[in-house]
Amino acid sequence: MELSFRRVLKNDENMINEIYKIITLSGQDMFEKQGLVHWKTPYPIESIKADCENREVFLIKDLQSDLYVHTFQLEFEPKTMNNKIKGYVSFASINKFATLPVVSGKGIGKKSMDFIEDYCREKEVSKITLDVYDKSEKAIKFYKNRGFSITSSKPTKHFSIYIMEKIL
Repeated sequence: MELSFRRVLKNDENMINEIYKIITLSGQDMFEKQGLVHWKTPYPIESIKADCENREVFLIKDLQSDLYVHTFQLEFEPKTMNNKIKGYVSFASINKFATLPVVSGKGIGKKSMDFIEDYCREKEVSKITLDVYDKSEKAIKFYKNRGFSITSSKPTKHFSIYIMEKIL
């Protein structure tokens, strides 16, 4: 599968609608197949627009089928001094990592993680973090297989999330 990665800007209406569709269908699929409720309520389009302004939001297209199949967001923390590592380090957080359910399991997530890691290395990022719903066994296994480890957890209003990280 040949994929194209494109950053989405706040006024890319068609692409924002595609992101909304992927996140909504992914949330419905997780609820129906795994009983996971954390994305049951659709993520609002206005929030996606705000994310496009404040984060780096990507939409991934399968060039063979000409379908948008995946999305994710990257948020970069400003460089800070870290006494344990000589020099400065910066951190990136992955958010809204979602695949269109009809193409789930076809390697899109793996290729997206490869893209994210390469992109972060180019930006001299030393650590990538993400939050994952503690009941998302498939997602946790996926991230662990990609070298992420659980570093902490925190409760939300209705469930708990794990904080996972990977040092690059």
